[in-house]
Amino acid sequence: MDKIFNCNNFSEEKKMQLASLEFEGYGLVWWNQIQVDRERLRRHRVETWVVMKRIIRERFVPPHYVREMHNKLQRFYQGSKSVDDYYKKMKIYLIRENIEESDEATMARFFNGLNRDNQDVIELQSYNNMDELIHRDVKVEQQLKRKQTYKKTSYTYSFWKDKDTSKKEGSSSQHLERKSSRGNPISLTQPPPNKPSSIKCFKCLGKGHIASQ
Repeated sequence: MDKIFNCNNFSEEKKMQLASLEFEGYGLVWWNQIQVDRERLRRHRVETWVVMKRIIRERFVPPHYVREMHNKLQRFYQGSKSVDDYYKKMKIYLIRENIEESDEATMARFFNGLNRDNQDVIELQSYNNMDELIHRDVKVEQQLKRKQTYKKTSYTYSFWKDKDTSKKEGSSSQHLERKSSRGNPISLTQPPPNKPSSIKCFKCLGKGHIASQ
């Protein structure tokens, strides 16, 4: 509403009328009741847009709102957000809380909330203002993404290469089994058959034969 009013030369009465057109449901009933109660109690009518905003804020913005916004800002970190989104949301919190701080304080707040990988690179670079810090951090973010993409590509290539090698080795083993012409095919993974000298008869305890022989 302030943006609309700044573009037009409205009177205070007109501003309040236009603002009240946006009310609906409980908000509309509440505002009409405010007007009626003031007339009934012979109190001063709401005559300016500034007073109207103050009354709306007192009713609909809870006292703990500012404290919660401070807590959110203190615990605000980049996480999975991009550098640009992280900075924009941080600025929104600062504006909503009406916090005015120096450029150095904002840069320190921004840096402390960055992901550790970004911090490790940024702290080795020089910057003089918030814009330079953001531009450098965006470049760092792009570099980290390229490295992650390269690692994923290398891992995928290595995985399929090892898998293809395993298939070739398995194919060679099957070929050797098919070439065996005596009895059952001998698998390379099975232990070699027992030698005659290791066979022992459980009746006579002799070696080289079994009881049925």
